Amino acid sequence: LECGGQRQALTTDHLRAFMNDPYRMARITAIHAMGDIWAMGGRPQAALASIILPRLGARLQGETLREIMAGAGDAIGAAGAVIAGGHTSQGAELTIGFTLTGLWDGPVVPATGARAGDVLILTKPLGSGTILAAEMRMLAQGGDVQAAYRMMEHPLDRAAAILAPHARAMTDVTGFGLAGHLGTMLGGACSAQLDLAAIPLLAGAQALAESGVRSSIWAANRAAAPLDRPLRRGREILLCDPQTAGGLLAAVPAEKAAGLLQALQDAGEPAAIIGEVGTGAGIRF
Repeated sequence: LECGGQRQALTTDHLRAFMNDPYRMARITAIHAMGDIWAMGGRPQAALASIILPRLGARLQGETLREIMAGAGDAIGAAGAVIAGGHTSQGAELTIGFTLTGLWDGPVVPATGARAGDVLILTKPLGSGTILAAEMRMLAQGGDVQAAYRMMEHPLDRAAAILAPHARAMTDVTGFGLAGHLGTMLGGACSAQLDLAAIPLLAGAQALAESGVRSSIWAANRAAAPLDRPLRRGREILLCDPQTAGGLLAAVPAEKAAGLLQALQDAGEPAAIIGEVGTGAGIRF
């Protein structure tokens, strides 16, 4: 939006707690919420926190709130932004949310606008929705869950700084899954050919998907995704897996793709080239 002659982003997001560590949960939620700003090539500016605390004793509520604000402050401060205030209330379960503003130093990167011939780069592995669903059912391996948490805590600022000057379109992969967000990027004007073997996955996610574990919103994501055939194998199933604090998905000119991938990997980003944009419509693999 335009505000006083200044381009400004405004975004909001929240997560219900899926772990018993308020500090870490707040960090993940803040990174998840800042993803939209990073995906547009912007930098987070200011945040308002919206927190629902569970019914606890006064001392424990205060300690929980302090941990939340410390975790959020660390993540948002590291992105160069500040927490300007917020609101707390009491409810059945812990829920943490942030409304953020963002600013641009360069052009705004749109969420749509991929062109035939562009190459698709993904900066984080898929599978967090499946792993969280398995953890709730006590089916996930502890090491896989911790690895997923660490990936969720990985911010997108370095990857965005590398990709934004060159991307024709970019989005963060979150609740709609890779297929859903890619469909938005294509805008019905192009198709995508994915290389399933090249798509990075979180440890344990493929086996869990093949065993039948699904996030609660997987079916809705599958129904909405522009995919042209049934999803049977684990890698195919994970195309519709909703992601928490997922990676960036960027469509970049083919001649720049290899150099951008190398720059990302040199910066410590677990990025991969996962396909290309073509003519027609839909997502193929």
